[in-house]
Parts: sequence; structure tokens; C-alpha cells
Amino acid sequence: MSVEFPTQSGVRRHFLLLQGPCGNFFRRLQTSLEAQGHACTRVVINGGDLVNTGLGRKVLYRRSLEDWPAWLMAFSQRQGITDVVAYGDCRSYHRRAIATLKPLGIAIHVLEEGYLRPYWITCERDGVNGHSKLVDLDVGRFDAGKLGPPEPEIAFAGTQHRYMWAGFLYYLWTALLTPLFPRYVSHRDLDVGGEAALWLARFVTWPGRRIKTARALEEISLLRKPVHLVLLQLNGDSQTREHSSFSSVRHFVEHCMAEFAASGVRDAVLVFKNHPLDNGVVNLARLIRDETARHGLGGRVFFVETAKLVALLNRATSVIVINSTACHQALQRGIPTLVMGRAIYNHPEIVPRMRLANFFRARPVMRRRHYKLLVSLLAQTSQMNGGYYGREAQALALPALTRQLIEGYPEIESFLKPAQRDRLPRTAS
Repeated sequence: MSVEFPTQSGVRRHFLLLQGPCGNFFRRLQTSLEAQGHACTRVVINGGDLVNTGLGRKVLYRRSLEDWPAWLMAFSQRQGITDVVAYGDCRSYHRRAIATLKPLGIAIHVLEEGYLRPYWITCERDGVNGHSKLVDLDVGRFDAGKLGPPEPEIAFAGTQHRYMWAGFLYYLWTALLTPLFPRYVSHRDLDVGGEAALWLARFVTWPGRRIKTARALEEISLLRKPVHLVLLQLNGDSQTREHSSFSSVRHFVEHCMAEFAASGVRDAVLVFKNHPLDNGVVNLARLIRDETARHGLGGRVFFVETAKLVALLNRATSVIVINSTACHQALQRGIPTLVMGRAIYNHPEIVPRMRLANFFRARPVMRRRHYKLLVSLLAQTSQMNGGYYGREAQALALPALTRQLIEGYPEIESFLKPAQRDRLPRTAS
């Protein structure tokens, strides 16, 4: 049964937390906000959220997705909600929440993985990635001196294993507690059973895939040809569906192959790097093999799954992405990069705007000065040093995130194109 709370007249702000990263990050964020004297309520919509919230103040939502906007509006008005915090802005619940609550003047804070990975997280007003206002930066006129020097980056131990464990527990509890939330609609393409079956198959085939990757890397090394590296994203990634003209990873692969063939380049190789968290729902190895044969590209196209990105970037002549933040590592190294979706990096002052076939032929030089300016702006506006998993990473991120949620965001109006400045909402106080 849902439990609601009376509005506390003495509390300065009331934060409503929607879905967060898997694990306990939102539980700790709730504690941090409450320690600063603000009310904070978590909306629980599935079993994973319920377990991750623990004993924190919460309200259970067990109705349908169709009822969500009306319920959320009524609840927010009754409880005096001033701010909403959500991890990602493309999930069905979050997209509807933003559309419903933003017109009421409620401040929308969206979290995401860091644009400057791996030691940062992202927090922006109203939207991230393709929905970010940073997409409309006037990079050519940006003056980094207006913000001063950014804080130095603090590195911490890798957290991928913690991420995977948190995800496993989250989806396990979501499945086990389905009777409590029978009308919950997941943002993922498959149910827990389907995901589990795919990951089991990935685990069993891991040794064989490592061997195939090693062979591919050896052959690439022996060829001693320029490497055009394509960084693949997850098939169900909202960045592909929402912020690009590609309907799926299959569509993107087919386009890259056709453009490589059309370029007529014969003194280079095309290497597809799989996403490390790909579940195998699309048989990419078979797809790439079939497309290689169809375009007559035998011996010039490779697919690698288990290789480290850094090792591949060290060999890359160019990098092609839809809008993956992994392109930051390529740009950081000065590698010419083509961004084929809507993204904060896709500015003509930083990356070229051209047909992919022409990019393979031209190999343009990257403009490093503008990229460094963008990094400086990101580090001082939307990025918090730290991470969502592990105590060390969380301890770095939580104080800065809490402060930004409460005190507001650094001014970016002067860095935007004129048409975009007029659309900026004022920061709630």
C-alpha cells in the first residue's frame, strides 16, 4: 500500500527521486539531501527500487504507466515537490514525468554517466546527451577564462564489477517482487528471464570470443594498415533510438559497411569494437561477416569483442561513433572523430560534418583547441568527479552533486547560441 506524507512547511525544498542507477547511490543521495535540511521522497515503481531504497522515505507506485502522469502531478502538488531527480531522460516513466512536471515550474535534474568518463558523472537541468543544452554551445566564441580553471581530476579504482553486481541484484529483485508491481513497464527490450539467458550464453562463449578477438588483433597488427575504428553502442541504447537517425545497432553497422565500400579506400581496415556490456541479442559477428561478403570487403573488416578500448585507440587513425561518450577518449588523444548522432561533442568546431564515405577518404585533422575548451566547460558545469558504484567513487561524487542540486548550476547562457538562450529556464531557488 502506498504511504503519503504531509508537506513539511519548515523544509526549504522537497526533492522527488525517480529511478536511479542500480545499487545504493540514490539511497545515499537521499540521506545527503536530508542532512542539508531538505525533504526527499523516493518513488518506488519496482522491486529493485524498493530494495535499493531501504528504510528511506518513499511512496510506492503500483498503477499503470498510463496513469503515471496524472498521479505524479497530483502527488507533486499535494506534497509540495520543488525538484525532481532522475537517472536518464528517455525511460518511459522519466519522459512522462519531465513533460508533466516541468510546465509546473518544478526543477528537473537529470543524471547520466559522465561525459568525461571514467571518473565523472553528469548532472544537468532538463536533459542530458542529445537533450542537453550543451548541444547548442557556440564553441567558437567560448572563453574558458569566464569560469576559471577546473578542479583537478581525482582517479579511483575501477568499478565495473560493482556495476555488474548491482545490476544483477537489481533485476533479480525486480523479478522476484513482480507480484508487488504487476503493472511495471521496464525500459529494457527483454524481461529478466530473457536477459539472464543471453548473459549465460555470453559467459559460456567467453573463452571462444577471447580467442577470436586475439586472432583478429594479431591479423590487424600484421597488416600494418590505417585503422578506422567504429565504436558500437548497445542495441537498445536510447542514445541510438532517440538521438540519431539509426533505428538500431544493426542499421548503424550496415551503414558503416556500405559507406566503407563506397569510399573506395583499399589501404585501410575497418574495425568494429563491441560494447563491453552487449548482451548478444544481435549476433554482430554474423552480421558483420555477412555484410563483409555482400560488399566484397574480405580481409579488410574486423570485429573485436573483448579487447581493451585503449589498446585499439592507440592503433586508430580515425574513430566513428553514433554519440557514445567513449568518443571522449578518442578526442582526448587527438584522433579525428566522426559523431553521427546528436551529442554534446558534435560541434563543427570540434568534429567534421561530412558523409562517412568522405571521412574515410579525407582523414581530417582534429581541432584540439576547441575540444579542450569544451572539456573545461563540461568539468565546471555538468560534471562531478566521482561515480555511482563503490564507496570511494560515491564519496567523491555525492558532496558536489548535493551542492549543485541545492545551490543551482553554473551560468552557461553566455556560451549558448542566441536562439537557445531565450529557451533557458531560470534555476529554481
